[in-house]
Amino acid sequence: MSGIPALLRRFKRLWWRSLELIDLPGITRVISKVAARLNFSSEKREKMRIRTALLAAAITLLATVSVLAQPSYDQSPFAINGLGLMFGKAHPNWEGWAKEAAAIKDAGIYWTRMDFWWGTIEPKQGEFDWSFTDRMAQFYREQKINAMPILCYSSAWYKKPPDNDEERARFANYVYQVVNRYKGTYKVWEVWNEPNIPSFWKPPKVRDYTLMLIEAYKAAKKADPSCTILAGATNGPDLTFIKGIHDNGGWDYCDGISIHPYSMAGGAVGMRLDKILRIINGYIESTGKHKSLWTTEMGWTADNPAQEKNEAVNMFESYVISMANGMDKLFFFCFSDWSEKWGIVKSVDPLVPKQAYKTYKLMTQRFGSPGPAAPFEGYLKMPDNVICYSFKKQGNERLLVLWSLDDNTHAVKLRQENGLSGVDIFGAPVTIGGGWLGVGRVPIMITGADAREIGEVSAAYNPFIEPKGINLIDNPSIEGKIGECPPGWHWGRFHHRDKNASYNTTQEGRNGSLCVSISQSGNNAAYDNRLIPVFPGAKYKMTGWIRTKDATGLNALSLKWYAGDQWQPLGDAHTQTITGTQDWTKVSVEGTVPDNACFLRPNLISENNSGTVWFDDIEVVEE
Repeated sequence: MSGIPALLRRFKRLWWRSLELIDLPGITRVISKVAARLNFSSEKREKMRIRTALLAAAITLLATVSVLAQPSYDQSPFAINGLGLMFGKAHPNWEGWAKEAAAIKDAGIYWTRMDFWWGTIEPKQGEFDWSFTDRMAQFYREQKINAMPILCYSSAWYKKPPDNDEERARFANYVYQVVNRYKGTYKVWEVWNEPNIPSFWKPPKVRDYTLMLIEAYKAAKKADPSCTILAGATNGPDLTFIKGIHDNGGWDYCDGISIHPYSMAGGAVGMRLDKILRIINGYIESTGKHKSLWTTEMGWTADNPAQEKNEAVNMFESYVISMANGMDKLFFFCFSDWSEKWGIVKSVDPLVPKQAYKTYKLMTQRFGSPGPAAPFEGYLKMPDNVICYSFKKQGNERLLVLWSLDDNTHAVKLRQENGLSGVDIFGAPVTIGGGWLGVGRVPIMITGADAREIGEVSAAYNPFIEPKGINLIDNPSIEGKIGECPPGWHWGRFHHRDKNASYNTTQEGRNGSLCVSISQSGNNAAYDNRLIPVFPGAKYKMTGWIRTKDATGLNALSLKWYAGDQWQPLGDAHTQTITGTQDWTKVSVEGTVPDNACFLRPNLISENNSGTVWFDDIEVVEE
């Protein structure tokens, strides 16, 4: 619940306590002597006593609020999904886990995220088995690693999420028991995992989740008033689900919001991570009740040397962008390879690191870990397609981070000409002469920067802020290679590709350039562009050119809306269809983002077409 009533009650107690303190003989004598020298009447003396009491209470209250405002957990933003002790309960390997913990700490990581399975901890109603979780808590204390448990999943007897009053009460009791037992070890708890998708809550119902959250929060705070409770843990940056928590009364029953913004659009830059975080933070602030924002899962797979370098770049840029947007922590997914090669190491024993592990270690060394990392200060003004972040170190020292937003290397002149030293995130030294350096797609960290010499630092220099009217399409003129899917585009509608259609990239564009075509299509044929994060109520316009030969069915441009999980389509707005045989025809469509949509995916549609349709020069703008 809101902390204001509690603070008012505390103030009232402090007020009466202050009156009592003022009534102490020594203090009363001092006030009396001062008042007598000033020839105060008895009425003025009483007013002086009361005002002094008010001042004392106010000072004490401010000091109390200051203490209460300090989080009870380590402030490092660097965190990982690792160890996974619960998954090894049947065959514990404490020696192996200790080696993994050592490797995690060697990378500068002192936070992990882990499951705390309700059905395992309470196998029968009212009967708790603490044997393994007690050993887990001991392990984390011994290793000096912070852990954030996930309060999950269904009970051993119900086999479904808590969706009725009785089961919610039982879940709340489980929460109270574990938080009370381990409040000396764990200070941050996450309520469930990805309740917005059927994999973890079937069917997803934000109201049911919120009702459970409310009871879990009350139970956790009863056990440990200083703990931090995270809500959401959404698959994707699902603003609709987050708004649902607010609208169903859950906003006062969480301290922070967590998201899993996995990319459906390339790396951190391609997915527009900066915009995603600005949209969510904007909504949080619009509620009038601040909540910290956490990313508790995010990652990329890597199964060969090229992918491993991309993973490292995407990971590093995700952290920098997140810190610049006030992210509390980012728990990267994950430490050790499993399933689809998500890890930053291939194996733990022996330790076989990927490039991302080496980059992570270099990153924490530059930013600082454990403890608070160098805070974000702002951006330096750069040439087009270059970004430069400034992070505040001790005194006037600044850490600068730069990279190119395209595939080119740009010559950049920094205002400070001397004393600079640079290294890229792969560990290669960067040549800097007279303030000049080359900035490419591999990010660079520069030390030795001085706040008095680097020039103006401002939030206004953020190049990720896209003005209205700019084309948001990735590769709008369909550049690429004949016969290959053009960069930025996807053959077949996400995620149901019509395998019967024929997709092609040909040199038959409007001006003899490349374009794409679809022929002999079925029900789900389309070219998809990358997801664009959007805010409900915003207006967009899509324009492009279509040519047809013997075309049938629906051949059009489409603004296709998606839910916050990035998978669920929510309808579209599309142009008129072009059929028959037509030369290049310009078409356009306007659409307003629905209330339940978080993303826009531009589509080039050809459905049930027995002929051929070509598309070229596509534009999507926010109006």
